[in-house]
Amino acid sequence: MTQPYQWTTDENEVAFDAIIVRINDIKTEPKANIYWSMKVTPEGVFAAGQHMGWPVVEALERAHELSIMMNVLRVVILIEERGMWRDEWGALAEIQGL
Repeated sequence: MTQPYQWTTDENEVAFDAIIVRINDIKTEPKANIYWSMKVTPEGVFAAGQHMGWPVVEALERAHELSIMMNVLRVVILIEERGMWRDEWGALAEIQGL
């Protein structure tokens, strides 16, 4: 079982050491954007980037792929409100904060 995701609703809280999945409330179905800052790792230099408008499950899977590729130890969640989270996406940490 994977660890619960650290999460925040504060757009000003940034985790430079993580891949960030931002979940947006879209009227029909939540969508996710994936963000990362520039990384210099033994695997190489990775420019800052983003992927926009993904289904949440696919975004979480891609974020984990990126974390392995970039040698980043965690994927964190930025969400508009805690109540948007669905259990089928995984578990969130009990306490908010990155």
